[in-house]
Amino acid sequence: MEKALLICDAPKTKEAYETFLKENGFDFVLTVSNGESGKRELAVNDYEVCLINAPLKNENTVSLAADIAGKNECQVILFIKEENFEEIASLVEPYGVFTISKPVQKLVFASTLKMTRVITARMAACNEKIRKMQKKLDEVRLESHAKCLLVENKGITEAEAHRYLEKQAMDQRCTKREIAEAVIDFYS
Repeated sequence: MEKALLICDAPKTKEAYETFLKENGFDFVLTVSNGESGKRELAVNDYEVCLINAPLKNENTVSLAADIAGKNECQVILFIKEENFEEIASLVEPYGVFTISKPVQKLVFASTLKMTRVITARMAACNEKIRKMQKKLDEVRLESHAKCLLVENKGITEAEAHRYLEKQAMDQRCTKREIAEAVIDFYS
């Protein structure tokens, strides 16, 4: 289920964006009228995209968009009046914020939504790779710590300690990580 958060304080615009989002595959669209409500909502729920309709009353939408993009995994789209577009776009794009000039052209809006989906999918794949590498790095650190303890306490070489971990894992039909954890528990 794709979810969108819309930050908009203009009732007619809100309705138009909600309708367009639902027509373009977003099953759930929540609209809030100010940045603080939007940030609170993002702190407790995940959204694929956050749309901000500038200007918002008494709010710096540039800071809001940059803040949301920097603290959340969702893609951020900022709608900007045509006369301010170039200036504001150049301020928020370095933070990864998509910008769309108002009045909004449906084709541009739809294309931007497609781009956000592609980027979200690529980020998810990269995050999975990072998670796997982090897990592998943690295992290497754990095994290294266990080998150091074996070298210190058993008076064996690092190669012998490595072989010991592998042999114990094979003999006990468990992972080297589990053996390394047992060694660390025993000697700590």
